[in-house]
Amino acid sequence: MKISQKNFLTAWENKKLVYGVMKKLHIYKNHSNYEDLFQDGICIYAQMLEEHPDMSREEVDKLSFRKILWNITDQLRKIQRTDNHRCNVLGCVNMAEAIHWDDLILIKDEVNKMSEIEQVIFFEHLLSERSFSSLVIRYGINRKQLQRLKHKLLIKLQCTLKE
Repeated sequence: MKISQKNFLTAWENKKLVYGVMKKLHIYKNHSNYEDLFQDGICIYAQMLEEHPDMSREEVDKLSFRKILWNITDQLRKIQRTDNHRCNVLGCVNMAEAIHWDDLILIKDEVNKMSEIEQVIFFEHLLSERSFSSLVIRYGINRKQLQRLKHKLLIKLQCTLKE
């Protein structure tokens, strides 16, 4: 959608509305994405002025405030998800650096000794992070039994790695 210069300048002149949204969301100038979020807020405000020329300025301001608030909230959630994903990846890299190769050999030997159900729990639940619900459906094993086996398996692995 095209935004007229008049509406953009009006939005820029009334940038206190966008500052108010940022303040309400506790986004301050030291936030890494402050400028980007502020510019998006100004553009949304100008767009709202463009879409509702027949409404009073007060009504457009109220609608704009809510729309900017929700838009910035969604963007913050996206940023948080990508940051969490990035942390998970970095955590895996750090974990891979900290693993002792002797422990991997012990775990490999222990996996060979595991029953079929224990291997399912180890590979699909612990490593692939599948839920017990999906394992119950897929293999027809009782949930309580899976939980008990997981507990015993973790204790067994813990004891193996302590030795």
